Order: sequence, then C-alpha cells, then structure tokens
Amino acid sequence: METHHSNNPSLLPWEAHAASWDETMGDDGNQYFSALELPVLKKLVSPRPEDRALDLATGNGLVARWLAQEGASVVATDGSKAMTEQARIRTRDWYQRGRLPKDKISFEVLDVTDQSSWELFVASHGPITKKFDIITMNMGIMDIHDIEPLAVYVKQLLEQNGRFVATLLHPLFFTSGADRQITVREDPTTGQRQLDRSLVLRRYLNVPPARQLLFSDDPGSQPPLCFHRPLHELFAPFFRAGLIMDALEEMDFDESFREPMREHAARNYTQFPKILAFRMRFAPSNG
Repeated sequence: METHHSNNPSLLPWEAHAASWDETMGDDGNQYFSALELPVLKKLVSPRPEDRALDLATGNGLVARWLAQEGASVVATDGSKAMTEQARIRTRDWYQRGRLPKDKISFEVLDVTDQSSWELFVASHGPITKKFDIITMNMGIMDIHDIEPLAVYVKQLLEQNGRFVATLLHPLFFTSGADRQITVREDPTTGQRQLDRSLVLRRYLNVPPARQLLFSDDPGSQPPLCFHRPLHELFAPFFRAGLIMDALEEMDFDESFREPMREHAARNYTQFPKILAFRMRFAPSNG
C-alpha cells in the first residue's frame, strides 16, 4: 500500500538513482553495511521472533529483509517511490528463492520529513492499537532536511518497551566536510619513511548541505544532498519528543580493510569512526 507520494525536492536524486543504488547494494550490501552497520544493528536492535518492525528509509530493503529473517514482521518505507519499488522487486526475488517466508514485508511510500505523509501512513493503518516493537532508520538521517516530524512520529508509533535505532555517517568526522591529510615523515629511530593520517576540521556547528559522492553512471542527475547536524541538533528533537538515548556506538573499519593502493581512502583513517549508531527508548517509569 502506497500512502503518499511526496514532492520533496531532496528525494528527486534518489528517484533518479534508485536502480543504480539497488545494483550497488545488491542482496547483501556493501562493506559499510556488512562490516559496520549490520553488526551494530544486531547489537542495538536485538530483534525477536514476532516483533513488529517499521523500517524507515529502507533503500533497497537491506535492513527490512534482515529483520524479516530474524522473525519480525516488517513495514518497510522510503520517501522515494522508485526506491520502494526496487526494494519490493528484490524482496519478491527473495521470496521466490526461498530466502524469506512470503508476506513478511510490506512496502509503503513515506516521506519522514512531511507531516501529511505521516498522517496518511497512520490513517492507513487504522487506530493505533498495536504499535511497533522496533523502528529502524539505517543510514538515512543525514539524507533528510528535517528530523522534527520523524522524532514526533517515532514516539507516537513506538511500543512502550520498543526501541528506535538509527545509524548515520558520523557528524564529526564525516558530514562536517573534514579534509583528509597525509603527512610524510622519516622515523629518526628506524630511518623508515612513515605516513601519518589526520583530519583537518574547519567547521562543525554550521555546515551547509553538500552533494554526496556520485554512485551512478548517469552524469545528468545530481547526487543526493547530505545534511550535516552537530550532535546537539541530531539528538534534541528526540529528547523533545520524550525519548531518551540508552546506547551510542561509533563504528570504524579496522586495519584489515586498508586500501594501500588508495592512500586517501576513508577506510585507511582508522582512528576516526565513519558510522554513528544510537538507540532511543521511552524513559523508564518510576512506578
């Protein structure tokens, strides 16, 4: 069921690049997903059989299918109609290959920045008598321009003992636009030449939206925008909505992922985490 087709201009690049994104992610995702995102999702979400899950910004459905494999029933949503269709097609293939029980995942279009889109989503599900045990948003928060509606409706749709888990590019070391720097020096003890890697951070509190690296061969369509938020702006809407944070993780590649032929590659900077993950819940009752 498609509840709402948004006119949000930030979604237009995702519409244009949906097929390329699906091809890039495939069935199992890239190394960011397999090495950084999925392990921390397993740790913070801890899905149980019979959980009811809402996956926001589902992309090509990676997290939705993982949740379904763990036994959850999943409503998978994305603001991009084209992205939602790619996820539906790939999931249908999983059903046909027996990788998932049929009908474990339903797909809907939902723009998490748009209150009217949320209202239609809520209305389409009838009176909220059974909420979601799990709400996930993997690598999506930095792609949206406004997280206030997201925080409000996460609070509304979450079960009392539920958990909201999100991952995103690290605000300090990634979306801030920090420059990567390589310094060459000779070690006075060994006489060997060494490379020291560091980041040059010129701004953090006020960083304008920036185009992401193009992941499509279509030069006629602009890449999506990335929206930077310092940590206080990232968490404040959820705190205002009445949620508390009870887990925070910073994820990075280890030395085994180094790329010696690409010294500038982000994964070579192993002292600076690439992914930030956090979990929000209701405050425990005092009763």
